[in-house]
Amino acid sequence: MSERGDIPARERAFWDEHVPSLEECLRELDARPDPNTEAMFDAVEPLRGLRALDFACGAGITAARLAQRGAIVTGIDISSVSIERGRELAEHAGLSIEFIVGELTRATFPPRSFDVVVGHWALHHVDLAKIAPILGDILVPGGRCAFVETMGLNPLLNFSRRRVAGHAGVAVYGSEDERPLDRAALDLLAANIGSLDLVVRDMQFLRIFDRNVLRYRRPTVSRVLGAVDDWLLRFGLGILSYHQVVTLIRARSTDDRKTSPTF
Repeated sequence: MSERGDIPARERAFWDEHVPSLEECLRELDARPDPNTEAMFDAVEPLRGLRALDFACGAGITAARLAQRGAIVTGIDISSVSIERGRELAEHAGLSIEFIVGELTRATFPPRSFDVVVGHWALHHVDLAKIAPILGDILVPGGRCAFVETMGLNPLLNFSRRRVAGHAGVAVYGSEDERPLDRAALDLLAANIGSLDLVVRDMQFLRIFDRNVLRYRRPTVSRVLGAVDDWLLRFGLGILSYHQVVTLIRARSTDDRKTSPTF
């Protein structure tokens, strides 16, 4: 078993090996964002003229979309290969984005450097005990955060992830060290940043079964499972979704910070 101190190195190696091609990035940038990604952007709009950080920016697609919306964008990621792809993407798209290779530490940015922080599959890959206080410090009072995340709030999906994934042909996605966000993680974010809410526009519960087990090989079944997921969302059961948008508003004072998120 690898030591915990090896996690950043393993994550860096994983993402260095999983960088999409420039053509894939350009196609995704040209396509309409999925509903949960749209919810992430909606949570931090309007963006024109605001200083925005794309945390764990990967190949820079989210950073590029922020720049297209008029933000002054910085992207940071531990993967140098991903950052190089982000720079290529920005150049091809005619966008001005600052990209930084490295981990986010207290020395990376001065306090109150950003009006907005976003991330796409970011928080469940990092040590939140270290990162959450830094995110709170680099945001201006009243600043906004939004993260599309993998969540650990559904007991059935948690069990399947621990006991079923990787067995009997069930697919495994992501790196070995990632940890879906549970209630303790959300409490930690709220305590260090401010008021927290969860948003779901695209329910991912039975659709995850379709992805990992059926591999989308039965279109009729996919439609049925998707319809059931949509029904669950309409009836207020979005908390069961594997993918959700975590939104936060930076407290204007320590007393304003919440210790419990809103579900």
